[in-house]
Amino acid sequence: MIIHIMGASGSGTSSIGEYLSKELGFDIIESDFYKWEQTIPEFQVMRPIEESNKLLLEKIRQAKNLIITGSLHSNPVTFEYIDLIIYLKCPTKVRLKRILKRDEEKGRYSLQQDETVRQNFLEFLKIAKSYNKLGDDIRSKKSQRMVISSCNAPLIKINTNKNIEKLHRIIKKKIRKYIKN
Repeated sequence: MIIHIMGASGSGTSSIGEYLSKELGFDIIESDFYKWEQTIPEFQVMRPIEESNKLLLEKIRQAKNLIITGSLHSNPVTFEYIDLIIYLKCPTKVRLKRILKRDEEKGRYSLQQDETVRQNFLEFLKIAKSYNKLGDDIRSKKSQRMVISSCNAPLIKINTNKNIEKLHRIIKKKIRKYIKN
């Protein structure tokens, strides 16, 4: 089974993915790992789409049970493999606070780095803030609606603006009928 967890940046796709991976015993991958070259600092150089697709498909085809977090809008070759979509919603202000906190917790301190890293991070924040208004060529509400409509998979929508314990209970209850243990 392949579960795709999507939502705007900062909505909790990574955190919910990690929780479900442990809870269900599924492997987990972040789509960003396959879209971006592994650089320090991170997220500075994008991989060519053909390479990204190849890497993602290799991982998907090897997996028995897999959770993919992030966005697959630029990787439509993966859509036919998705068995369940979990779409996370969260208010923009909350998401932006989470992004800034995550940047600090991961030791990136992107706003304090050289001008290129700083500007790239500011652009990322601008994109994250504009999630509801952007087109389908970037991680946006529109592109994720396109993924949802293109995949032949059930959809679960979850608001992640709740305390973590309550959120975990909601998720477990909602996915129970889709997961075969």
